[in-house]
Amino acid sequence: MPRPRVLVADDNPLSLRFLTDALAALDVDCACAADGGQALAQAREARFDLLVLDLNMPQLDGAQVLAQLRSAPGPCADTPALATTAQMDAARADELRRAGFAEVLAKPLGIGELRAALARRLPGWGGTAAPALLDDAQALTAAAGDAAIVAALRRLFAAELASLPSELAALAADIDFAGLRERLHRLDASAGFCGAPQLQRAIATLRAAMDTARPQRTRWPVAECAALLDCAAQLQAALAPAPGST
Repeated sequence: MPRPRVLVADDNPLSLRFLTDALAALDVDCACAADGGQALAQAREARFDLLVLDLNMPQLDGAQVLAQLRSAPGPCADTPALATTAQMDAARADELRRAGFAEVLAKPLGIGELRAALARRLPGWGGTAAPALLDDAQALTAAAGDAAIVAALRRLFAAELASLPSELAALAADIDFAGLRERLHRLDASAGFCGAPQLQRAIATLRAAMDTARPQRTRWPVAECAALLDCAAQLQAALAPAPGST
């Protein structure tokens, strides 16, 4: 199926950032709303394949947004909806399902839980196909069609990738989340200019894992860092000059 379109509504900026990063990592197109009023307006104007609505938002909460969408014809009148909440109990979950929510997801929400929910609610969505390791069209677009610029940028990118393992090891030793986030910001920019969408997905997954760790900031995202470094190593190999080339 085409990339699914998901509308996410949450008034907590950290939760909203986690969800958007996680959905990007899962190859899903995402629209964001910072409150219930914005969510209702967007869902009345455009068709989405899934709604992810927080239950505690100003103006309108998630249940009120869904009730208004269900009460009148519109592009999302029958769109499946997931509720997210930090206050979960069985009675409340049953009440929300009767109100029309397909599922109720408890916060803090992990990327694995989100992936499983998407798989249940988006028939035909695989969510596992990896993007290309190198995308020449993306790189050429970023370089205004100049192949020489792409080649030069990719040589610099290869050097950046070579230093990445030691940089991440130093950040991990200090449990430096702020430093890691800043390093990922720069790496994401390089990956975008050089056409490395698979690395961009790995970065999005790592960012989502970091957001899940808030506010305690006690769990260093070891597995996600390892996955990013594995992707970086594959890129280094792909960018290495062919034997005998100058």
